[in-house]
Formats: sequence, structure tokens, C-alpha cells
Amino acid sequence: MEKKILVVDDCDTTRKLLSYIMKERGYKIITASNGIEALEVLAANHIDLVVTDMNMPQMDGLELSRNIKESGAYSKLPVIMVTTETAEADRKMGMEAGVSTYLTKPITPQELLYEIEKLL
Repeated sequence: MEKKILVVDDCDTTRKLLSYIMKERGYKIITASNGIEALEVLAANHIDLVVTDMNMPQMDGLELSRNIKESGAYSKLPVIMVTTETAEADRKMGMEAGVSTYLTKPITPQELLYEIEKLL
């Protein structure tokens, strides 16, 4: 069965780039531009993994991750955070919010795909 990945980022270019990388590997991609949209997508679709940015308007990646981990339905859903935030304090906040993997930009396609395959 084809695995579905939700890509959440407020930057259209980043969403398209990440989607392209994952589509090339055979994943089905659904996108959202912030955490609120992401929660709506999760409610309407079966998603196998979430790739999210940290800094977004309306609901950031940390709040989205907390919502996912605190919900009964999605609490085991793996979340990969891909962000420009390199400080150890930011990484710690991500892990405390329930992020499975924290990657800092720039990342290579191989690095992203390795982490996805490890979690799926």
C-alpha cells in the first residue's frame, strides 16, 4: 500500500521541493501551509507520517506536533521537523513537543528519505 506523507510548510517552494523528493521515492503527498490546515488534513485522511517546518503562521510546527501527540487518533504518528532553527534549545523544544526526528536545513534528499524510511 502506498504510504501517505503530509508536508506542512508555509513556504510554497519548500513544500514543492520536499514533495518532489518524496514523490520520486513513490510516496503519496498531501500538503498544508500551517498547523491548522494540517490538522484538517489529518482529520480527513489516513496519513502515515508528517514532515513539518517549525516556524509557520497561525499554528507552528511545535504546536502541531503537540496536538498530534496528545490526540488519541494520531498519537503514534511519526513527525519529522525540518527547520532552519539550529540551536540546541530549539531541538529540545521539538523533541519535547513529540517530534520523532529533528533535521536542520539545509538537508539532502538522501538524509530526508533515510529518516522517512527509518520511521515507516
